[in-house]
Amino acid sequence: MSMFMQALFEGIINGSTLALIAMGISLVWGVMGILSFSQGEFLMIAMFFTFYVNRFFGLDPIFILPFAMAFMYVFGFFIYKLIIAKALKGPVLSQRLITFALSMVLVNLALLIFGGEFRTIPKVMISGSIDLGFMTLAKQKIVPFVISVCVAGFMFWFLNKTKTGKAIRATSMNKTAAGLVGINSDKTFAMAFGLSAAIAGAAGCALTYFYYIYPNVGGNFQLFGFIAVVMGGFGSIPGAFFAGLIMGLADAYTGVYMNTAFKYVGICVVFLLIVQFKPKGLFGGK
Repeated sequence: MSMFMQALFEGIINGSTLALIAMGISLVWGVMGILSFSQGEFLMIAMFFTFYVNRFFGLDPIFILPFAMAFMYVFGFFIYKLIIAKALKGPVLSQRLITFALSMVLVNLALLIFGGEFRTIPKVMISGSIDLGFMTLAKQKIVPFVISVCVAGFMFWFLNKTKTGKAIRATSMNKTAAGLVGINSDKTFAMAFGLSAAIAGAAGCALTYFYYIYPNVGGNFQLFGFIAVVMGGFGSIPGAFFAGLIMGLADAYTGVYMNTAFKYVGICVVFLLIVQFKPKGLFGGK
């Protein structure tokens, strides 16, 4: 029982981070129709941003969170204006590959600037553990989970209740019709891309509470974020969130009850089973 509950806790924690990455990818695909291969690198940049703000100003990642999200929003907004917007005017293949090229540039720039060594936040405000008898909860891992849930909740509210969020959703449904009612699609695309980068910023900042910081940190999160998007249904924000949680649980239980070497196999098996019965994903419609 204790092993089961411990795996449940670890799976939800890991899955919440994957959920945020998947939400950003799903947002960009749903609104702009391009695959964001750079989402993992946005997470990496946010982790380095958090590390250096902590190092020079002594702020805990919890307090750095809004600054990391704002910084990544601005970064994503300008990346769209400088690179993505021009690619959208070109062939479909260029649109598909532009963020892949961007991710390669960002990783190698990070290696050049920061080096390949692993870093951690030396001291966080909330640490230690909670012993419940049948399981132990690491406080450092509870904080990222709470952050992930709050950011996901904010995203659901923002996209459904605010004027800007409704404009983003309208553009994702029908760009031409949205333009006819006065919605500037280029501005909406820029905001959506910036918002996806801000979501990755939140995930990166939260991860620094217990995870290593290094230039290639975003690789696995990017890969499994894509799987979560397909599993949840392309363009579905709720689908991406719940698929991320499912993948985190599959990863944890496979590692506990089989072997840690097979934990990624568990994720792929769950993915194959879901796509077998729901080809368009959990929230992909009929």
